[in-house]
Amino acid sequence: MKKFLGSLFIFLLLPCFYAGSQSVEDLRNERESLLKEISNTSLLIEEKKESRLDNLRELNLIEREVSTRERLIENFREEIEQLDRQIEVNQMLVNDLESDIINLKEEYSRLIRDSYQRKGDLNYLMFLFSAEDFSKGYLRYRLFKEYSRYRQKQGELLVQNQNKVAALLREIQQQKSEKEEVLSSIENEVHRLTLNKKRKSRLIQRLMTEQQWLQKSLKEKEKAAAQLENKIRELIAAQKKENINAAESGEFADRMGKLNWPVTNGLIVNEFGEHRHPVLKNVTIKNNGIDIRVTGSSDVYCVHNGQVSTVVAIPGLNKAVIVRHGKYLTVYGNLVDVFVSKGDIVSAGQKIGQIYRDNSEMKEILHFEIWEENNKLDPEQWLIR
Repeated sequence: MKKFLGSLFIFLLLPCFYAGSQSVEDLRNERESLLKEISNTSLLIEEKKESRLDNLRELNLIEREVSTRERLIENFREEIEQLDRQIEVNQMLVNDLESDIINLKEEYSRLIRDSYQRKGDLNYLMFLFSAEDFSKGYLRYRLFKEYSRYRQKQGELLVQNQNKVAALLREIQQQKSEKEEVLSSIENEVHRLTLNKKRKSRLIQRLMTEQQWLQKSLKEKEKAAAQLENKIRELIAAQKKENINAAESGEFADRMGKLNWPVTNGLIVNEFGEHRHPVLKNVTIKNNGIDIRVTGSSDVYCVHNGQVSTVVAIPGLNKAVIVRHGKYLTVYGNLVDVFVSKGDIVSAGQKIGQIYRDNSEMKEILHFEIWEENNKLDPEQWLIR
């Protein structure tokens, strides 16, 4: 009974170890994505810098890489926790099986001793023929066979449990080796993160002498963002007078976390929402979407089937394309060439324009937004990782 309760305890405990946490495989898939982003960011950071504008763009990249490395370190630490849980569970199973093996060995030894005491075909025949009648003799024959089968089964069970223990011990050793590798990776990433932060500090000191220029640049960006937001709200207000396609809305909603990126290769250099300015003290930057720095082709693609609501020119953001998907809108800003017009039906993956590439703070950057009626959504949560 105690043995049963012990096994039941381990069985019930397993879900508690893993509930609410990612698997090691999920963590490693996430890590793959983070490492790719760091690699792309590092390549852009190493490009030649010649002006204060280049320094500001580099600072945005460094900030993103610092943030990504911090997430990567957290990813490694979560894997350490998962491996520790797996090692603990496997060790509990080993202890449980070893206890079973001790009991089985004792039982098997007793059976062998008993068999030895009753050994010999003569004893077996005498046991059968000493029965009072045929039916009782047949019953003795059946009992003897059951006893033999039980002895064989106990021997097989003993071997199986010994094999399970050996396999679990190998798995524990493998998990400990993986843990050592992960710990080493954490040390390397902490070192790189320290270097990133030092580089970031130097850039901030360099840009502290350009506060007037930074404030002017920020005001221009805020003005462009406000103009784009006003245009979007005008479209939303006009759409309320029309019937919204519920099926299109549902199709788009189902794509959360699965939308293809609007560019072939890119990384997010400015995140959604409010965050502090990297240089100016007590200044907050508000972003209604995300800014994606392209690494390669400047082509921009529609993320989902829809209809072009408008193409609008916004000072500071060049041209912007707004596409409707039922009650949702996707916004593609800072385009220099546009290949669609108002009213066009567009499909997922269709090229709709190219990103502005001349020398400015927005060089090679796509400004991308997602709206659900009057609500601004974080596009990063919608794009596939």
